Amino acid sequence: MRNIEKLCYTYRHRKIVIYLAKKYMNDEKLLRRLEEHDLDKMYLLLFYQKKDIEGIHRKLSNHHDNDIEKDYLDYVEMVLDWESARYTKPDKPLNAYDTLYRFYPQLEKKILPILEKFGIAKSNMPFDQDVMNYANLLKDVSVDQIKDELINFIKKY
Repeated sequence: MRNIEKLCYTYRHRKIVIYLAKKYMNDEKLLRRLEEHDLDKMYLLLFYQKKDIEGIHRKLSNHHDNDIEKDYLDYVEMVLDWESARYTKPDKPLNAYDTLYRFYPQLEKKILPILEKFGIAKSNMPFDQDVMNYANLLKDVSVDQIKDELINFIKKY
C-alpha cells in the first residue's frame, strides 16, 4: 500500500481527535462530523504524495484557517485537531493553546473560549495520561485497520 506510514500517522491522529471530542464535549453532531475528519487525506494518500495533497486539504477543510465560512463546530474541530497533534505527531509538539498563539493569534476570539471550556487554555500543559494511554494503544496500526477504516466509511455512505 502506498504511503503506509503517512496513512498510519493520519489514522492515529483521527482516532485521537475523536477520543478528545468525547472527553471534552461528547456531542453527537460533532462526533458525526468527526467521522470524516482528515478522511480526504487518507484517500488521497492512496494515490498521491503528502506534499501534493497538504495544500489541497488545508484549502478545502473547514477545520483549517482558510477562506471557508466557519461555524462553532468547525472551530471546535480546529482545537481538537491542534490538541491531538501533540499526542500523535512527534513533529508537532505544541498543545492547542500554544498552537493558537504561535500560528493563529488572529483566531483568539473564536478559539480561546473553546480552550477555556475544555480546561486547556494554558501554555505547555502536561500530557493527559488517559490520552497518552489511548495513543499508546494505537502505536502499531495495521494495513487491515487502514483498509477497514476506508471501506467502512464507503459502506456507510
